[in-house]
Amino acid sequence: MGFDRDFSKALAKNGFIGLTIPKKFGGQGKDGFSRFTVIEELLLNGMPVGAHWIADRQSAPLILKYGTAEQKSFYLPKICSADAFFCIGMSEPNSGSDLASVRTRATKIDGGWSLSGQKIWTTNAHLCDFMIILVRTSGTSEDRHEGLSQFIVDLKQPGIDIRKIRDLTGDHHFNEVFFNEVFLPDNCLIGIEGAGWQQVISELAFERSGPERI
Repeated sequence: MGFDRDFSKALAKNGFIGLTIPKKFGGQGKDGFSRFTVIEELLLNGMPVGAHWIADRQSAPLILKYGTAEQKSFYLPKICSADAFFCIGMSEPNSGSDLASVRTRATKIDGGWSLSGQKIWTTNAHLCDFMIILVRTSGTSEDRHEGLSQFIVDLKQPGIDIRKIRDLTGDHHFNEVFFNEVFLPDNCLIGIEGAGWQQVISELAFERSGPERI
């Protein structure tokens, strides 16, 4: 799935990104079937949709469902116009598919949060603008689903190190991303602190319901 900013911009110009996002946020306000049909045709013809894929498929719906009015007004129009691309910060080293065992932590400080830890297998992190990350804000990994929260991270922030992972063919899509006391303003928190598990399950439902999963 190729990453082509210009192609994504052309799709956005013709109204094919953010199809289910309300018009007041720059979308088309259409139903899920309309989006399914467009995605099916794009995939059938091998179009390079990788740039906007995550943002359109799950980041925008997640922000629409859980985000503040400020977050919706800021991020959703940029997603719909292909001016903001997102990646996913879920998986961590030595965790396999055990998402509840995350150890990356955001610690409350004056005016925001301090983020430290590591994510891995992050597709296109080196090309994206933002990451929606699942982190621990209280307790330990032994607490499982309790104490998890989601944040929007600007990947241009100081303290972020993105390192490439090459696959067996030599291609570079995956990355490991390190966070060293990255400052996150309070308005980067999505939804409710500690409700991250319920939110990320909703995000995974958006991720796994498209025609590419059939």
